[in-house]
Amino acid sequence: MEIEDNHTYSLAEVIRSRRSVRSFAPEALPADDVKQIIQSAILAPYGGATGMPLNEIRKIFVLSQQTASMGKARELLLAQIRNGARKLNILLALMPFLNKKMKPFSNRLNGLAKDGISGLNDAAYYIIVAEKKGFPPIEKQSIAHALQNMWLTATSLGLAFQLMTATGIMSKNKKFLKLLGLPEGQYELDGCLIGIPNEPPEQRAEPNMDDFVTWIK
Repeated sequence: MEIEDNHTYSLAEVIRSRRSVRSFAPEALPADDVKQIIQSAILAPYGGATGMPLNEIRKIFVLSQQTASMGKARELLLAQIRNGARKLNILLALMPFLNKKMKPFSNRLNGLAKDGISGLNDAAYYIIVAEKKGFPPIEKQSIAHALQNMWLTATSLGLAFQLMTATGIMSKNKKFLKLLGLPEGQYELDGCLIGIPNEPPEQRAEPNMDDFVTWIK
């Protein structure tokens, strides 16, 4: 969304303008904007049933482009994706009846294994949200709330946002957890990329509510 000076956007405008952007310009972000995005994640709902303070339940890690930690994270992610693609290819070869259901995802995973994730090379920041596991197990929902808050905040600031759902598969990767300084088996992960959009996002048609909603009387 193009931000104009002295214009305050309504929540409805921000929601309608939200897009997943996969093309980032190699530019730095204002520090205040980054802090505002991160603060919105901290304010998101969370599973408080663990009886722990929020700063123990939710941890946020910010990796900057052109740093050793970003390079290591990129390397570990790509290795995990390639390993997952290889295992899935073997599974589909052994059980071809699964192709109809799983082939589209397999194709996507193979593409990432071959080409990598471009945003990880270009986006100014890779932000990882870690949520403490508890009972009932609602940590994934809590992370989703945090990511949605960051997405809407980034959109309101005219910044590009891309979900990095591959981060979730790193929850059991010992080397990745060590990079973050997290203990094994205690946190779920997910993440996003934030930066300057390389070009304005595409406009999309407004969905027809009647195609989605059933009013039950």
